[in-house]
Amino acid sequence: MAVMTPRHATRALGLGGLLLLAPGCLSGARNLGAATTPAGTTEVGVSLNALAFEHGRERAYLPSPELTFRKGAGENWDWGGRLGLLGLELGTRHRLVERSPWTLSVAPSAGAWYVPVTNSSTEPVNFRLGAQTLVDYRINRTWTLTGGASLMGAFAGPLTVFQGRFNGTHLVASPGGSLGVAFRVSPSLELRAEGGLELPLDLRDGRQPLTGHVGLTFRWRRADVR
Repeated sequence: MAVMTPRHATRALGLGGLLLLAPGCLSGARNLGAATTPAGTTEVGVSLNALAFEHGRERAYLPSPELTFRKGAGENWDWGGRLGLLGLELGTRHRLVERSPWTLSVAPSAGAWYVPVTNSSTEPVNFRLGAQTLVDYRINRTWTLTGGASLMGAFAGPLTVFQGRFNGTHLVASPGGSLGVAFRVSPSLELRAEGGLELPLDLRDGRQPLTGHVGLTFRWRRADVR
């Protein structure tokens, strides 16, 4: 069995960074693995994501700090979310299969986001609903690789939607994929990095530019106080 080293992790992060070279509107990382949070415990984390978006004819990038949490709700599922400067997402995660070294889960979610920079294919108000399939491959006690495939549906519109005016709105379906690596620093602390792509498909105007993201998360686990 191959051994994951810091050098290999650096290469993986570099590959994820290349995803930001793809053109696209605003996108973000979820930074999740397939393993669910054990019942009776809570995980809290701090994420720093790099967001890629179009600004005129140029590409621009912004850091996006986020707070994340997950709470174990049962033997095979948990719930949680992420709160950022640009919005909120909530969801559950359900473990379907666990056969060492593999774990398979599905994670449905819903969120509301504000996109501060718009162009011909984006609008400031965004509501997203969808699910992500996650597969973990546990290399050893400290290193885990995670692959993900997602399908998100989104409603995007101008600020006038709050006035009941829906001119300029879009309905978008976004299939995507992600690759992550996690390092277990201690039983209660995990470091996770992720990179991914989405391909937005406007149901009216057709295919839109690819979106890319990378993210880095520090996550702490603690037992719930009874």
